[in-house]
Amino acid sequence: MQFRQMFYRKVLYKSLLKIQLTLKAFKVSPISKRHISDNFRLEIKKRVKDNKFSHRNMDKTAESKKTLRQVVNGVDLVRRVKYKDKKDSLPPPGTIDLRVISSGGRGTPKSVLLNTTNESYLFNCGENTYRISCSSRLDKFSKTENIFITHKSWDNIGGLHGMALSLEAAGVPKVTLHGPTGIETVTRDAIFFAEGCRIIIGRQQPWMTTYSDDNINVTYVPLLPEEKEQFHNPSKNISSSYNSNENTNSNTVCQDSSITSEGTSISSTEPSSPPTKKKKLSVFMPLTDPDCTYAYIIKPHPRPRSVDLSRCKSLGLKPGPLIGKLKNEESVTLPDETVIHPDQVLMPKENPKPILVVECPSEDYLYSLLRSEKLSECQGDNDNSAELVVHMSSYNMVNNQQYQQFIQRFSSSTRHMFLHEKTSTLSLPSVLELQSTLNLLNSTIFPQLHIPKQQIEDFKSENHILAKPFMKYSYRPKKIVSFEDCLPEDFECKTRDQFASDSNIMKTVTDYKELVSSKQSTSEDKGSDFPEVVFLGTASSVPGAFRNCTSILLHMDEETNLLMDCGEGSLSQLLMLYGDKTDEVLIKLKAIFISHLHADHHLGMSGLVFERKAALARAGMEITPILLIAPVQIISWLRTNEEQFRVNSLKEVLQLVYSQNLMREPYTVPIKNEKDPSLLEVVKSKLNCTDFLPVPVLHSKHACGLVITHKSGWKIVYSGDTMPCKALIETGKDCDLLIHEATLQSDMVADAAKKRHSTVKQAIEVGIQMQAKFQMLTHFSQRYKRIPLVEHKEFHNKFGLAYDFMKVKLSDAEVLNDMIDPLTEIFKEDIEYSRKKEADTKKKSKHISKRLGNLSEVLKAV
Repeated sequence: MQFRQMFYRKVLYKSLLKIQLTLKAFKVSPISKRHISDNFRLEIKKRVKDNKFSHRNMDKTAESKKTLRQVVNGVDLVRRVKYKDKKDSLPPPGTIDLRVISSGGRGTPKSVLLNTTNESYLFNCGENTYRISCSSRLDKFSKTENIFITHKSWDNIGGLHGMALSLEAAGVPKVTLHGPTGIETVTRDAIFFAEGCRIIIGRQQPWMTTYSDDNINVTYVPLLPEEKEQFHNPSKNISSSYNSNENTNSNTVCQDSSITSEGTSISSTEPSSPPTKKKKLSVFMPLTDPDCTYAYIIKPHPRPRSVDLSRCKSLGLKPGPLIGKLKNEESVTLPDETVIHPDQVLMPKENPKPILVVECPSEDYLYSLLRSEKLSECQGDNDNSAELVVHMSSYNMVNNQQYQQFIQRFSSSTRHMFLHEKTSTLSLPSVLELQSTLNLLNSTIFPQLHIPKQQIEDFKSENHILAKPFMKYSYRPKKIVSFEDCLPEDFECKTRDQFASDSNIMKTVTDYKELVSSKQSTSEDKGSDFPEVVFLGTASSVPGAFRNCTSILLHMDEETNLLMDCGEGSLSQLLMLYGDKTDEVLIKLKAIFISHLHADHHLGMSGLVFERKAALARAGMEITPILLIAPVQIISWLRTNEEQFRVNSLKEVLQLVYSQNLMREPYTVPIKNEKDPSLLEVVKSKLNCTDFLPVPVLHSKHACGLVITHKSGWKIVYSGDTMPCKALIETGKDCDLLIHEATLQSDMVADAAKKRHSTVKQAIEVGIQMQAKFQMLTHFSQRYKRIPLVEHKEFHNKFGLAYDFMKVKLSDAEVLNDMIDPLTEIFKEDIEYSRKKEADTKKKSKHISKRLGNLSEVLKAV
C-alpha cells in the first residue's frame, strides 16, 4: 500500500507541475493561476484518488492511460481557465438572445436559455431539458455555469441530473444554482446516484439578493403565499425598510457555497457576514422561506459607447489615438489647444431594458405578485420598463383576472412570452425521424407517435407571443422574434415522405416485408396479445438524441401493467406513444420495479407517479397506491422528495416493498429489516403472477434482475444492469423472453468489465446458457447513434435489438431477428461512423500510451 501511495504522490506532483507549465504556455493570468492553486488543487487530488485509483487493480490499457492523462493533468481545467481569462477580458456582450428550449406542452418542461457572447444562463430545467437540446443540435450549455429555478417543483428541476452530467462532459467544473431553498439538496441527492459524477453543485448564499457578472445583473424577487407575504411585509413602514435594504444590497455579487456529490461543503469564496436580525425580518427571510417562489429581473450591462464619426469630422478630429482616448471616456486636447470631451463625439449611453422571468404557481401567490415593488418598477412607461416578460405560469393562471391585471400594468411596448401546457410539444426531431424510418419497416412494432400540437391559436397582438420550442428572441443587437428553428406542424409527415422517396431505403423495406409475409403465411400461430413488452427507453447513462434512459413497460394482461425501471423522461415517452390513452395505461399500472439506484433507472419515477394520481382523479376513481419494488436504499430519495417538495401524500400513492425482501435462497443479500413472507403474496396477487423473484446481479451494490412468471404460463427475465451473472442464468432457465443489457460492442470486454456491464456477445451467450426462447438486447451506450455495432451473424438467430417506442409480443420473435439486416443497411452510415470513431480512439490511445510510457518504468524512476 505504501509503495502504491508513493507512486500516486509522484504522479500527482508531476501532474501539478505540468499544469503550471501548461498555464504558462497558455499565457493564463496570475489571478487564474491562483484560482487553480487555491480552488482546484484539492479537486484534482480528489479526482485522482476517487476516480482512478479506487480500483483494486488499475488497468494499464491504452484507454486507462488516456483517461489518466485527461483527469490527472487537468486538461479540462486548463481549457476552462483559459476560457474564463478570455471572458474576463471581453467587453459586455454584443449579442444577447433568449432561446426557448421547451415551451411546457404536456409532458415537456418549461425552460429557456439566455445566450450571450461570453456565457449562457439556464432558467428552469425539467425532465428532458438536456435531451431536447441535444436532439435539436442547439446545445449551447458548454458556457453554462448558472442555473436559475423559479419554483421548487419536479417540473422545474427534474432534468438537473442529466444537465449536470452533460456540463461535466463539456469541461464545466462547477455549476451554481439560484432559486428556492432546498433545490441543491434534491440535485445533490440525484447526482449521488450518478456513478463517477464529480461536478460541484454550488448555491448562492441565502442572504444574497442579486447575482452579477461581466454580462448581466440578475435581481431575485421573492413571491410568497398571501399569509406569509402579509407576515413579512405587514405594513408600509416595513415595506419601505425592505426597499432601503434592497438598495443597500443591490450591488452585492452572489457568493456561493459548494456541495460535492458526496455532500461535503466547500466554501469557494469567503462569504460575507450574515445579515442582522432586523434585515432578516424585512429582506432575507422571504428568500429562505421553503414556500418562496423566485421571479428574476435580468438586466444586461450596457455596451461601450460608440463614436459618431460625423461629429469627429466636424470637430476636426482625424482617425488615430485621440479617438481611442475619447472612446475610453477621456478628454483630449487638439494642437490648437481645443479640449474635446467624450460626450461631444460619443453616442448617448445605452440604457438596457430588463427581461423578466415570472412563474406564479397558484392563486395564493397572486397577492405577492401584484404588490411586489421590484416588479412594479419594471411596469408602466419609464426608463426601467421591461423589454420582455417570460411567463412560466400555467394556462389557467395566465387567464386569471388578477394575473391579467398584472400583465396590463406593463408598458404597451413590453413583449410577453407565454410558456404553458397549451403550447406545442414538437421538440424531438431526431426521435421523430428515427420513428418514421422504423415505422416503414413495421407499423405494428413501431407505431406512429402522438405529438400534441398547439392547442390554442397564436395571439393576434405582436407583443403577445405564444412560445414554441427552439424559437429565439434576439435582444441585442436588434429586437427580433425568430421561428426559423421551430419544427413545422407537419414535420413528421414530411420526414416520412422524405424516407419514402429514397429508393435504396424503400428497396430494403420492400425486401424485408416480402420475407416477413412469406413466413407469416406458413405460420398458423398468430400469438396472444399478452404479454406485450413496450420499450420506453433503451439507452444507458443519460438521455440522448435517439434513445432515452432505461424504462420498460410490461402489459401483463388486459388490466395489469408493470414498469421495469423508470429513467428521466419516462412520462414524456408514454405520452408520445399513447397520446390520449396515456391515462388508461397509468391507471392500469400496478407496480414499478427499480433494478438499482443509478439515476438513469429511477429519476423519472416522481413525475410519473403523481401523473398517475392525477389520471385517477380525472377518471373519478379512488386513489390507489402503486407498488414500488426497489432496493431499501431508495428510502433516502423518497424522504428527500417528501421534505423538499413538502409532499405528504407519498404513502397515498406508493406502497414500498424492498426487493431484498422478495429474494430467495441461495440468491439473497443481507438486510437489516426482518423479511415479511406476506409481501410476496401481496405482489403476486396484485400482478396476477405465480412467481416474482428479484435476483442479485453483478453491477452496483444492491442491483438486481427480475424473473417473473405469469398465471397464464409465460416467463420473462429482465437483467437490469449487470455483467454476465450465473444467478440470473440459473433462475431464468427456459424463459420465454430474456431482456438483457448489451451496453458495449463485443470487443470492448475490458471496458465492460470496468463499468460492470455486458457486451453484445456476452449478453447473447447468457441467453444461450439460459436456454431462452428469445431475447431482446437493450441499454446501449450513447456512443452508438441509431444502431449498435452487432456482428449478429456469428451468433444464433434468437435475438433482436430494442428501440424506443417498440412494442414486442412473444409471437414477434422471427420478425425481430430478420429485422437486423435491413436496419444495418438503412443505418450503415451510423455503423461506418462508429467504426471510424473507434479506430480514431484506438489510434489516439496508442499515441498517448507511447507518450506516457509504461507505468512500471515511471515507477522505477521514482
